[in-house]
Amino acid sequence: MARPRTTKIMIPQQRGLRRGHRPTAHVVDLGRGTAPVVLVVPHRPSLVGRVAGATGRALWRRRVAWAPVWAGLGVFGAAGVLSAVPAAALALSVPAVLLPAGWALVLRRHPRSAVRRRARAHLRTVTAVSAGLAWSALAVWFGPWNGLLAAAWLAGTATAQTLWSQRRRALTATPITPVDTAASD
Repeated sequence: MARPRTTKIMIPQQRGLRRGHRPTAHVVDLGRGTAPVVLVVPHRPSLVGRVAGATGRALWRRRVAWAPVWAGLGVFGAAGVLSAVPAAALALSVPAVLLPAGWALVLRRHPRSAVRRRARAHLRTVTAVSAGLAWSALAVWFGPWNGLLAAAWLAGTATAQTLWSQRRRALTATPITPVDTAASD
C-alpha cells in the first residue's frame, strides 16, 4: 500500500523559540482525491500563561531584594502546617521567652565589659528573633489566619522588607575607599 502524499505547511513562530514549548501538528483532510495537509503551528501560551511567565521571571530576577517577604511567607505557611500539632507551640514559646531572658542576664551580670558591649550590639537581633518566635508560637496555637496574628504578620513582614531594602540601598551607596598604604606605614 502506498503512503498518501502529504503537504506540510510551517507557520513561523512570532517571537523566538522558548524552551518547553513544542509546536503542535494538525492534519487537515481536504476530502477524497486530495492529499492531506499537515499544519505545524507553534505553541502560543495563553494570556494567563504569558502573565504568569512574566511575573515569575520578574520575581526571579529580584529574588534577593524580596527575601524578607519569602521568609515571611515561609514562616506563615509553616505556622499553618504546624497548627495541626498544638504541642509545637510550646517548642516555639520556650525559646521565645528564654532568648531575651538569657540576653538580659548576660547584659547585666557578665563580668567582662566586652561581652556586655557585644550583647548591647545584638539588641535588635535578639528582639526580632524573639518576636518572630513569639508570633510563631501564637500562630501555631491559634492558627496564623487569626485576625490579629495575620495583621501582626503583615506588619512584621512589611517592616522587615523596608529595613532590608534600606540596608541594601545603604550598602550599595557606600563608596569603597582605598587604603592609603603610605599613611599606615
